[in-house]
Amino acid sequence: MGSENNKRGKQMIVALVLVPAIFLLVGGIVVMNYAMDRPLLSVPFLEVGSGSLTDEATEKTVNVTGIDSETTNRLKAANSEIEKLRAENVELTNEVKARQEEITDLIRERDQLNAQIKSAEEAESTSDITNVYEEMSAKQAAAIMEQLESPQVAELLKELSPKQQADILGRMDAQQAAVVTQLLK
Repeated sequence: MGSENNKRGKQMIVALVLVPAIFLLVGGIVVMNYAMDRPLLSVPFLEVGSGSLTDEATEKTVNVTGIDSETTNRLKAANSEIEKLRAENVELTNEVKARQEEITDLIRERDQLNAQIKSAEEAESTSDITNVYEEMSAKQAAAIMEQLESPQVAELLKELSPKQQADILGRMDAQQAAVVTQLLK
């Protein structure tokens, strides 16, 4: 009876421990292969030649990674397209930078031209006013200039001839004439 109990104990160990362990191991392999998107077993398939009666066979293997050649080709094409787009992006970025510099240069040039136009207009308006004062008598010009600020009078007198300057300054108030004379230096 002791040996029968011993035999039965071994059978129980096999039934309770070993069989579930085998099931867990096989189940784990199946789950891991499924999770990694791989076939359970990769076995080479034999393809028999169609035209010959001999046993010429070519070996064809199953792709273990789960990625077929069409997908690989599509990935390569997509990667090359990405690289092409990156290169195009770099070119366009450089072109944008060049255009921004060009715009900055054009704005600077526009500002310079506006400043030149403004100074030309000021010179023209000053010369127009100067022409008016040249046509007036010294007495009339002095009477008007006494009502202006001294810097304005000095600016106008700079445009007149020395004789006209002397005539106008001679007819102006002595104090303002002194200030204007200082500004003319």
